[in-house]
Amino acid sequence: MRSMFLGLEIGRRAIMTQQTALDVTGHNVANANTEGYSRQVAVMVTTPAYHSPALTQNLSVGQIGTGVKVSEIRRLRDGFVDMQVRDETNTTGYWQALQTALDKIEAVINEPSDEGLRGVLDNFWQAWQDLSESPENESVRQVVAQRGMAVADTFHHIYNQLQELREDLNSQVKAKVDELNSYATQIADLNLQIQAITIAGKEPNDLKDRRDLLLDQLAEIVDAKIVYELDGMVTVMVGGTPLVQGITTMKVGLNADTNGIYKVVWDPDPSGHPGTSITGDPADDPGYTELHLKSGELLGLLEARGPADHSTLGSERNLVPDLMNRLNLMAKTVVMTTNALHRAGYSLNNTTPYPDGLDFFKQANEDSITEWAKYIQVADEIVSDPKNIAAALNRTSDDTGNPVNFGDGANALKIAQLKHTLNRNEYWTASDEIDVTFPDSTQFQGNFTVRYGGVDYEITMNAPAEPYQDFQEVVNAISGQLEAMGLNVGVRAEGKRLVFYSSSDQFQGVTGGTFPASGFSNVAARTMIQQVTVDDYWRSQVSSVGVISQEATRMVENQEVLLDQLEAKRQATSGVSLDEEMVNMIKFQHAYNAAARYITVIDEAVEVIVNRMGVVGR
Repeated sequence: MRSMFLGLEIGRRAIMTQQTALDVTGHNVANANTEGYSRQVAVMVTTPAYHSPALTQNLSVGQIGTGVKVSEIRRLRDGFVDMQVRDETNTTGYWQALQTALDKIEAVINEPSDEGLRGVLDNFWQAWQDLSESPENESVRQVVAQRGMAVADTFHHIYNQLQELREDLNSQVKAKVDELNSYATQIADLNLQIQAITIAGKEPNDLKDRRDLLLDQLAEIVDAKIVYELDGMVTVMVGGTPLVQGITTMKVGLNADTNGIYKVVWDPDPSGHPGTSITGDPADDPGYTELHLKSGELLGLLEARGPADHSTLGSERNLVPDLMNRLNLMAKTVVMTTNALHRAGYSLNNTTPYPDGLDFFKQANEDSITEWAKYIQVADEIVSDPKNIAAALNRTSDDTGNPVNFGDGANALKIAQLKHTLNRNEYWTASDEIDVTFPDSTQFQGNFTVRYGGVDYEITMNAPAEPYQDFQEVVNAISGQLEAMGLNVGVRAEGKRLVFYSSSDQFQGVTGGTFPASGFSNVAARTMIQQVTVDDYWRSQVSSVGVISQEATRMVENQEVLLDQLEAKRQATSGVSLDEEMVNMIKFQHAYNAAARYITVIDEAVEVIVNRMGVVGR
């Protein structure tokens, strides 16, 4: 016969179980707004029944239940949804980083607007057009100089702003690497705590929530593969290399190149530079391995910033450096084409038969400078005296200084027409200086050879019908001969030098022969914009930025919709519903009260047996 005290034990177990369920419910309610918290439930199971089958058994019917207990406090989490959320968070982080950078780029270039580079260039070309109509007007000349300085200032501003943006992105790369290392350290610490509690047979639910939140945040930065181990730990793989494995971490470091741009690498010795992710070693150090990333916020920053030296990360899009390079090429084209025409013109201060040979923009050696947008500047001679602007195509003064060719603005018109000129690379060669007294009809006779496409073409210059009045008339005569030969070769005067040029690399040079021009240099190449005007080129760059920006915005919006759906699915499983918890609270409270009442009933029954049984009839 079973004991009456079994009823007390059943009641005790019921009270303890319902109390635990109430505690879990209270914990859920308390953490309803805690980020990363997963709803928990007390899983109730029956305790082993009385009695178990045996060879010798009493005659009682069936088994008698012995009550209830909490087998585990289960954390409600869907691992598959977690994996989906992290994958999409990773993609969202990549596009958000690009979108933020592109928004800043669009603010820098400020197009379309009257204050943007395109509007400033339009004003510059218009100033030359106005000068061609009033070449002697000093106020118009002053406007040309001022518009030229405005072009230079605008190039400077855009270039410097892009440079600052790249430096800012570089700083953000360092911040994300520091954040990544911090997450890895925290995950490793949690691994240690979770393992200890798991081995003891308990469920460290709150610690797992904290770790999963860190994993979500880490997945936004890099594309990580997460493996859950049997001992409760997780392994975090980035590009095939373990960032976290058990309680150990592999740190990510930064190697700076000569420009201070960081290369993201695996750091084999973080103790060598405590407190910072910057290793102090160069980007080409062979002792470091570069990370392999496919997505994530860090890759988005690298794609916007561009790769460091000896690095491939960020080379696919290379947003800011590519725009800076294109801006430099555009500035170089403006400088080269404007100067080439300006050197062939005559200013109001020129009293010689030769062109001034002055540059409108300062022009360094082509091989010594790459940052044309940073260093473009109007020549000092133009700034100090706008009369030095070479607006005329023929001499403006005779040998005595008297004005001639009044109203000649043909060279200014040619410069203004650069707005509509298709630009090409230029292959050129220049002669030594020629010193001839004008008027002249005898000294520019003879022949010279143009080599084009591997064939030598001999050009013969005969005496003119009328004496040449200036060097430009000689140039016109030579140009006519070149056109008559059908050669894709032009000629212009630059001061006292003759410059032969072509847009084709088939042009291989000029040999003086009996012509007075001699000492031709080897053919050199000037790389400029190809087959497009300056305005159209800049318009295409602005359009490209706009297209990529629209793509980034669309992708971010799509990813946010997808993440919202996945997060809603996750919350359906893991989120705390206060209404549901209130229902559970009432349910467990009633069960607790019923268990307490049950104990009271059993106590009364025991009291009858102990104190009143056998007393009747005495």
